[in-house]
Amino acid sequence: PISGAMITGDSATYVYTGVQAQYKVGKLNVTPSFTPGLYGSGNGKDLGHIVEFKSEVQLSLDLSTNTEFGFSYNHISNASLGDKNPGANSYMFNFLKKF
Repeated sequence: PISGAMITGDSATYVYTGVQAQYKVGKLNVTPSFTPGLYGSGNGKDLGHIVEFKSEVQLSLDLSTNTEFGFSYNHISNASLGDKNPGANSYMFNFLKKF
């Protein structure tokens, strides 16, 4: 399971919960997830509906026992629940440190 929230500089919000898997191939970690959630546009992009779905995949490389560096891509869409469905994409570099 995975839960979280995102807030943009334009006060758009997305609160979600869903499922995540983790696959390890040597030092490479592949982490796909799917999370339905609730979206508020604030002063940001109108995604067409309050219910949105986020699909994400993260690829990361183990730098040490407790440290990873990676890249992730996600797409948020309402699956045509609303009158419009422009979607939104995000690309991120990730640095993960376990304490």
